[in-house]
Amino acid sequence: MYGARWTIYTASVAWAATVFRMKIPPQDNLSKDAKGATDPNPAPSTEISMHNRMKPATKQVASILFFVALFAACGDATAQNPEKAPNFSSDAQWIDSGAAAKSVPHSIKGYRGQVLLIDFWEYTCINCIRDFSVLKRWYAKYHSYGFDIVGVHYGEFAIGFSVDNVRQAARRFQLPWPVVADTQGSIWRAYHSDVWPNRYLIDQQGDIIVHVEGEGRNRPMEEKIRELLAAAHPEVKQIPLDPAENTFAPSCGICTDETYVGDWFGRGAIANSNGYGNDGEATNFRADSEPADGKVMLSGRWIVQQDGITSDDKRDEAQLRYHARSAYAVISVVDPKKPVRVYLLQDGKPLDPSNAGVDVHFEAQGSYIDVSAPRMYYLVKNSVFASHLLALEPERSDFVLHSFTYGNDCQQDFEQK
Repeated sequence: MYGARWTIYTASVAWAATVFRMKIPPQDNLSKDAKGATDPNPAPSTEISMHNRMKPATKQVASILFFVALFAACGDATAQNPEKAPNFSSDAQWIDSGAAAKSVPHSIKGYRGQVLLIDFWEYTCINCIRDFSVLKRWYAKYHSYGFDIVGVHYGEFAIGFSVDNVRQAARRFQLPWPVVADTQGSIWRAYHSDVWPNRYLIDQQGDIIVHVEGEGRNRPMEEKIRELLAAAHPEVKQIPLDPAENTFAPSCGICTDETYVGDWFGRGAIANSNGYGNDGEATNFRADSEPADGKVMLSGRWIVQQDGITSDDKRDEAQLRYHARSAYAVISVVDPKKPVRVYLLQDGKPLDPSNAGVDVHFEAQGSYIDVSAPRMYYLVKNSVFASHLLALEPERSDFVLHSFTYGNDCQQDFEQK
């Protein structure tokens, strides 16, 4: 970091993944099965903040959200010699969507004279999805005054390295700014990024001015955007700021940590005694008891891999214990042209309109989702924050479950697409 650049970290004392999704470990350690190809240029293994050195598998302690602004010098760098923003790499694929599709630069130099926000995002990341409404408000308020956004997408699961999947996600979320699919991770590494969302504000001279990691606490970033624009457009100061908010306050409720179901670098949540170590072979599982919070208990025949678990029979079940207001799951199928119906039970009962997520449908047999597109699905939206036992019962094989994430009482008002 450099003299004119300051970094804002938003994290919980217990575990930073409540605020952002972290790439653990760096992408170079992913297997070919998880990524599609071994990364020839490994990303640097950097610490996000001191809180990432704390217990990585649990958040069962009180969470206190804070933010810290850090000024750091590097060598002889000073406020007169800030860090230049790295250029977009030539191996990335541009997806010019929305209003921005008419004509956009594909280089940092092309944005000189503009204020540019680079948003590193991942299309299955709930932290990114919840903050899209914030970015859209900023874009609507300030774009006409010289403010631009470029969304740089870098995947976490294997499905995130498909350009078609990224393109469909950009359309589904109706992002009005250009998106670049950084499938090789070249831009990700150039900016030393290892969390989602991760945002870099670049001034009119191409210098990185502000770096914000994580969801929420957006007021400092918006204030800096206005300050940069006001030099040529003082009228922006008359535009109302977004209201300050803290959706990770303890009073909002402290959710279960993000739950990885595959053999995810020591963070896999399968509670069965034979959960891992099966070398990707189809294995019979039996649920001996209910899972503990943040754990998944399997029944039936499943294939367990790093990226997730795949149903191998028509009588399989995955049970999750969680505490939150809402629950989401990153899900895919082996063949998107052959959807899989998945029935949902919460606390032994089908969901109903009072607690079902937007992707849930109903029939005489119960509540269900039809899984075809590989994405994050909105499963549960309870009326109150509480602990629940959620069961997923795929109707047949080839259903793939990657992870679960959650929302608290203060994280309900966002576009669910």
